[in-house]
Amino acid sequence: MNNVLLQVETLGGLRIKAGDKVLLEQGARINKPWELLVFLLLNMDEPLTNEQICEALWEDDEVANPAGALKNADYSLRKHLTAAGLPADCVMTRDREYCWNPATPVQLDVQTLNALFRQGRSEKDPARQLELCRDFLNQYTGDFLPSLSGRRWVLPKASALSQKYLSVVLRACDLLLAGGERSSAQEVLDICSRALLLEPLSEELYLRHFTALKQLNMKNAILNHYPIISNMFLDETGEVLGPELQSIFRWASEGTNTVDDIHQIQKDLDEVTRDDRPIRGAYFCPYEVFKHMYHMVVRSAVRVDNTVVLLLVGLQSTGGQAMSKQETARVMLQLREIIKNTLRKGDVFSRYSRNQYVLMLSVRQPGDSGVVAERLLKGWKASGLSSSMRIDISTGLPEPIV
Repeated sequence: MNNVLLQVETLGGLRIKAGDKVLLEQGARINKPWELLVFLLLNMDEPLTNEQICEALWEDDEVANPAGALKNADYSLRKHLTAAGLPADCVMTRDREYCWNPATPVQLDVQTLNALFRQGRSEKDPARQLELCRDFLNQYTGDFLPSLSGRRWVLPKASALSQKYLSVVLRACDLLLAGGERSSAQEVLDICSRALLLEPLSEELYLRHFTALKQLNMKNAILNHYPIISNMFLDETGEVLGPELQSIFRWASEGTNTVDDIHQIQKDLDEVTRDDRPIRGAYFCPYEVFKHMYHMVVRSAVRVDNTVVLLLVGLQSTGGQAMSKQETARVMLQLREIIKNTLRKGDVFSRYSRNQYVLMLSVRQPGDSGVVAERLLKGWKASGLSSSMRIDISTGLPEPIV
């Protein structure tokens, strides 16, 4: 009877052991036989046809004869495994189908994590839930098959696993924060710090992170980190942080700016613009700030007989295809510079959505906004940013606020 246990780790990179013998070191190049092994193990519930395997492992006709390439990969895989002491029938073939032999023992890290996840979901006792969450997090050692992350068959499995990871992180944090103990809050900070490396744009993670900072009364840490995170969300997603995070920031801000000397206030305000001196172009701000400034500017415009005009500048695809998040984020940052350098110092603009900026102009005549729109279009064309994108500009004239 064969007692060699095959151990396969997919998180943080692929590592394969048969008993005490390492067949593939983490970080080594993953060739087709090893990719075939992982594909079979992750789909052991049902046999896979030749066509299914070829379509997954050889995308877009990478080879002229995928069926022949599959036979070669299968032969090479069996050779490696039998040499390591596994039975010859560990991979079974029948009627143009392949599957892993369920009689051959295998230890797969993803299966272990899925089992822990299911246990945690069904567990009713909070203390036991937390224990299972900790076990899951300790065994989640990195991204799923990072060197194969571009493979179409890997993407849905990696996404499903990362969603489970985030779900476990949030559940563990909620259980720890419910106790209100300092040691638990510190553990939340440790968990979130690691999770944010893998999920850097999760507002739910930041909410737990800042809640733990609040429980630890770490006001300075909140005041230092919140503006950075707020700007990151604005740049990457075009959205502002939610009211719960804003509330924590306001709590940390209470009483921190109490001074007796007006010159200290002037110094603080002066430091805000020091890096931008000499000040050039329009003022960019979060949308919540933009709304407050809008009310102030519209009111003052009535007194000086000016007109406030809103422009909405949107980034659009010209080819009918959806723009990727990465490309949109890149071009939006460059469009922001074009807007900033086109408008005057007294103008204000903000990011309104993932692909839109809203601009506020104070002009003598409503028609003056057309000149600004023309300059923006000219600046966009001159930049040569993207031949597959264009900007659309629409104008609005707010009602006066008396």
